[in-house]
Amino acid sequence: MLKKWAHKFLYLLLMFLGLSTSVSTQVAAEDFLDRLMERCSKGDTKACSELDKLTEKHKSQIDRQNAQADAFQADSHSLGIETNNKPDIRKAYPIILNRYMSSDAVEPVHRTRGLKPDQINICAKHLHDLYFKHGKEIPSLESGKPDWGIIYLVVIDHYFRYCSRKSTDK
Repeated sequence: MLKKWAHKFLYLLLMFLGLSTSVSTQVAAEDFLDRLMERCSKGDTKACSELDKLTEKHKSQIDRQNAQADAFQADSHSLGIETNNKPDIRKAYPIILNRYMSSDAVEPVHRTRGLKPDQINICAKHLHDLYFKHGKEIPSLESGKPDWGIIYLVVIDHYFRYCSRKSTDK
C-alpha cells in the first residue's frame, strides 16, 4: 500500500517533471491532476487506476521524497518547531525548504528556480494563516501531534506551486 502522502507527492512531482517548461503546459498538467485526484476521491476507479499507474511510473522519486518526509518527521522533535502539539509553521517553513533543496529528492526545476529569501517569510506567514486564522485542517497523527511528513510535502507544494509563483505574477 502506498504511503498516505504518495498521491500528494505524485501531484507535486508530475507538475514539475518537465511540465513546467511553459506556464500553459504546467497549468494544464495541474488541472489534469486536480481533476484526476478529485474523481478518484469520489470513487472513480478509472481515475484511481490512472493515479496508481502514474505513481508506479515515478516510484523511485516518490520513495526518495517519502524518505525525506519520514526523516523530517523523525527529526522534528529536536528542531523546536512545535509547541503544545501545534506546529510552528513560520519556523518550520524555511527549515523544510532548505532541507528539501539540499536533498537528493529536489526536482531539477526547483533547483533552477531556487529559493527567494525575501519570499520565504511571506510564504511561511501565508501558510501559517491558512492553518491558524482560516481554519485549514492541520495534518496530525493519531496521537494529536503534527504530522511533519505531510507538512513537509505541503510546504514544498505551497512554496513552489503557489506562493513564490503568485508573487512573481504581480
